[in-house]
Amino acid sequence: MSPSNHRVLVVSGSAGHGHTMAGKAVTAALKERHPELGTAHVDCVALTSNLYKHVYRWGYIQLVDKHVLLWRHLYEKTNERTWPLGHWLTVLGGRRFIRFIQRQQPEVVLCTHFLAPELLSRAIRKRKVRTEVRVVITDHDTHRNWYYPEVSRYYVASELVKARLALTYGVDEDRIEVTGIPVRKEFTQEVDLDEVRVRYGLDPERPTVLFLSGGFHAGPMRRSILGLWRDRRDIQIVAICGRNERLRRRIARLPRPAGAVLLPLGFVDDVRDLMAVADVVVAKSGGMSTSECMAAGRPMLISGSIPGQEERNADAVTEAGAGYRALTPEEIRYRTMQLLDDPDLHAGVARRARLFGRPDAAANIADSVAAYVAADEPARGPLFHGAV
Repeated sequence: MSPSNHRVLVVSGSAGHGHTMAGKAVTAALKERHPELGTAHVDCVALTSNLYKHVYRWGYIQLVDKHVLLWRHLYEKTNERTWPLGHWLTVLGGRRFIRFIQRQQPEVVLCTHFLAPELLSRAIRKRKVRTEVRVVITDHDTHRNWYYPEVSRYYVASELVKARLALTYGVDEDRIEVTGIPVRKEFTQEVDLDEVRVRYGLDPERPTVLFLSGGFHAGPMRRSILGLWRDRRDIQIVAICGRNERLRRRIARLPRPAGAVLLPLGFVDDVRDLMAVADVVVAKSGGMSTSECMAAGRPMLISGSIPGQEERNADAVTEAGAGYRALTPEEIRYRTMQLLDDPDLHAGVARRARLFGRPDAAANIADSVAAYVAADEPARGPLFHGAV
């Protein structure tokens, strides 16, 4: 079977938004900077069996949304040791993905989700696939799910994550690059602040607070907004509710003080623009949310964290001095007023966020992959075929 013209495959996983966004960011960078590689982006979860796909996506959402204590238990236990039954269920569910890789025969598979390296590592050991596997870790954590000896190179968020990977699993430091978590190209570009404010009807003389709805229920977000207005009626509130139309409608019905500005938005493509005009960003500590906020140089108030990886992300932001945990409406109100009432404090937190952010991560990862392909130009032998 002849290989495709995709020399690089970027493989994400549609369980959580951040893995997919990171995959798309790196894919865009590879296509723009190295079009000769014929890069393509695929979703590993979508290429598993229908039953596995349904259980994987549904199970993840149920656990992190409604059974947080069980999620923490599973996260910690699977970090201590592998779960053989879970691995074999993954192998059975992932046979379609391996057949896809065998047909495509990419030179490099770049993974932004841990499901693909689990499947590929076994296939490589069984000599069913031959390809270079590289992994982008999309959080400030190194859970055991990310580690496989067959992975040739890791791209990580910070020196601390590099140290954890090397010290915990014995990965050679030469195989770990500190690049940051990849974000979209627009986070590397200047924003016309006046144009954005005109587009959304925002007053440049008034402070703006941006709420990102991930992890927010209607009640806490409503109380947070009303609490801010009790302190300062001039605060302009922008609430991005994503695809949660019910939340957007409930926020839109909030009673407003005279002259108050409230923009309850659904899904938007220009989060970068809204972050640029915001004085404070309130969001949970997903890997992508924190990376985008840091790349934009905005002080971040962390309103919640999924146990495990997102707690590590929150630790990273607060240790860098780029934001604060604010887990209740009262804490959000207090921390926002603290930042808005002290310009020097606000400027310092924003400066540290910019220093901590790595907006060029996607470009640097793309260049690293392209350099490997260029160095490996001699013709490769055929892939090994066979059922997994």
